[in-house]
Amino acid sequence: MTQQLKKLSAYAFLMLGLLMAWQPANAQLSEIRAFLESGEANANKLAQAYTSPLPTGLSTALNSGWTTGAAPTKKLGFSAQFRLAFAAVPSSGTTFDARTLGLEDAVVTGESSNTIAGGSGDGQRISDLSNSYSFTLPGGTGVDVVPAAMIQGNVGLIKGTDITVRYIPETDIGDYGSISVVGAGIKHGLNQWLPGGKLLPVDLSIMAAFSQTDLNATISSSAEQFVNTTTDTFVLNALVGKKLPFISAYAGVGFQTGSFSLEMLGDYDVDGNGTTDFTDPVSFTSDSDAAIHALAGAQFKLAIFRIYAEVTVAEYTTYNAGIGIGLR
Repeated sequence: MTQQLKKLSAYAFLMLGLLMAWQPANAQLSEIRAFLESGEANANKLAQAYTSPLPTGLSTALNSGWTTGAAPTKKLGFSAQFRLAFAAVPSSGTTFDARTLGLEDAVVTGESSNTIAGGSGDGQRISDLSNSYSFTLPGGTGVDVVPAAMIQGNVGLIKGTDITVRYIPETDIGDYGSISVVGAGIKHGLNQWLPGGKLLPVDLSIMAAFSQTDLNATISSSAEQFVNTTTDTFVLNALVGKKLPFISAYAGVGFQTGSFSLEMLGDYDVDGNGTTDFTDPVSFTSDSDAAIHALAGAQFKLAIFRIYAEVTVAEYTTYNAGIGIGLR
């Protein structure tokens, strides 16, 4: 069993690396350095607009996949899981218009620009009246989903209760930067408290979970310039489902929140004269637009092996899938 857990962990980290290489959102975060040419206040507005899909996308993705069924895991039962989630960004979240941001002393040329989840083409041109600076807003990743990866373990306790823990230690992802995840969830079965509840043909439960994910991008390691992001999430779900010998199916409704904060750290010489123009110039926090959601999922079992699938319908529809091992 220990060897199987090691293999699962190694596979998870490998897939995490492949995911981050495929979805270069971290690399795109370094593009906000160009915004500094328009000044610190404008750079904050442009950075917030450019990264606008991330608060809801990351929050919705990270709030998914916390359960494998409506029934809590049996006492001393456990599972180890690796799961991927993809939050689909609606078309309204793939572009923005810099003319609506209230930029100070800036001239905006063009109709629209891509967000980080938009197309790869260049966006609007930003300049000032004296033409002392001029730059084009960068394109996005060209992929209109926000991904998240999670490694988690689940164990059953007493009184129809189980806990799930997510954890990825700070892990270097090459030139992109680093990632770390920590989170915990608890689920409690309700049938035991309802009159005749044990005779019901379905399982009823309630669960809650929180997580914090730090995703950091390197602008210049030699100059100690970085973009650090933190996503905090919370989700509360009411679940109903049925457990069969080889499959457990469930559905539910819930409420979720999330916040995304970004800091651009380091000293920046924008005009190239050898002196620092800005220090730690960008900092903002944005809240997720997702609130009420519906979800449905299933767990497929073959001996100790597990396959997971889940869909969450919210502001950004999220698809979560994974593999793992488990007992009971």
